[in-house]
Amino acid sequence: MRYLIVFVLSILLTCVTTLSAQGVPGEKSVSQSGFSIVSKNMANKAEDFHFQLGEILQIKASGELVKKVESEWGKTKSLTLYFDGEAIAALGSPPQQFEGGPGLLLNFTLIRDAENDANRQAWDRLFRKKHQYQMTIEPSIAIGNDLPLLVHSAQPFQFSVASNSAIWLIFLCGVATLLGTYWYLATKTTILCDAETNYYSLGKSQMAFWGLLVVLSFTGIWILTGAMERIPPQALILLGISGGTGLSAVVIGNSKKAEIQSKISEKQNKLTELQQEEQKLQAQKASYPAAFLQASQDRLVEIKSEIDSVFSEIGKLSGQVAPGQSKGFWRDICDDGNGLSFHRLQVVIWTMVLGAVFVQNVVQVISMPEFAETLLTLLGISNATYLGFKIPEKL
Repeated sequence: MRYLIVFVLSILLTCVTTLSAQGVPGEKSVSQSGFSIVSKNMANKAEDFHFQLGEILQIKASGELVKKVESEWGKTKSLTLYFDGEAIAALGSPPQQFEGGPGLLLNFTLIRDAENDANRQAWDRLFRKKHQYQMTIEPSIAIGNDLPLLVHSAQPFQFSVASNSAIWLIFLCGVATLLGTYWYLATKTTILCDAETNYYSLGKSQMAFWGLLVVLSFTGIWILTGAMERIPPQALILLGISGGTGLSAVVIGNSKKAEIQSKISEKQNKLTELQQEEQKLQAQKASYPAAFLQASQDRLVEIKSEIDSVFSEIGKLSGQVAPGQSKGFWRDICDDGNGLSFHRLQVVIWTMVLGAVFVQNVVQVISMPEFAETLLTLLGISNATYLGFKIPEKL
């Protein structure tokens, strides 16, 4: 019995020792990870743990992790900072000795490298997870190929691209500049109009919209982040589609104008021939009235009728190429000459929808969006349909 009691007590003592070493399950990663954030002013105030894009985040490695970090950096230089499970690549720099005591100081420059796909996409995924510009983030560090270890922080770790006021100020200024510039181009200049008709051109209007949107977005991101944002291929395709549509619309319009001018020249030649024939018959009638045949008189009447008809045709054709009076911006870009047309309306609708998605992505992620190929194909089909129906439209 005595041996049984000793055996049970030994087991209980072993369990208590093990639990004490392990601690609370939820606290192991914090206390034993050996990583902790160094506050900006070596204090523990909340504002000292608030970092912005472009700043340097310092993390102290201590205890048993010091040798492991030194060894891994010497072999692969692989230390990866994670924010809420997203690996923010290409941030690490060589470890340094911690001046305040034993340990290593790890410096991570919080930059968004637009030319580094892994880095850029990680930031984009992180920002999409959050719904505010100042976000609470759980940082962790992976040494080599090991699982990330949680980084302890004396205060909640806060991160933001820029201050809320700066982001909203840039956003509102960008929207105001877009609307103001577009309004000026539409009302104070003829840049968005067809030179031949004075009507607003859908192709030119779409090209101006996307051009202004991309330029203002690029400028706004540059002001906020201080970095030159990468313009993705999808944005270039958008500019190409709108630019190609505007150019094709001009080519179609010039082709139709040349065709009408050719018809006018033919009618004018015919008019000249009729007038010459009329003058010849009138001269014969004046010189020899007694010998002027009834058939010649009938031909004079017929020529007069033909001349009136040719004059009317020339007037109609000339009216098609003569500058007209605009019916208003929205009416012009949605009207094909016979009223509201669906092929024009769908181009306008899709341009506005994709424009709203573009702006929403820039505001949320603070980067240029990358549209899916299906959306770009849809916009391309809409524009191609518009160009196809534009060929038989009135000039």
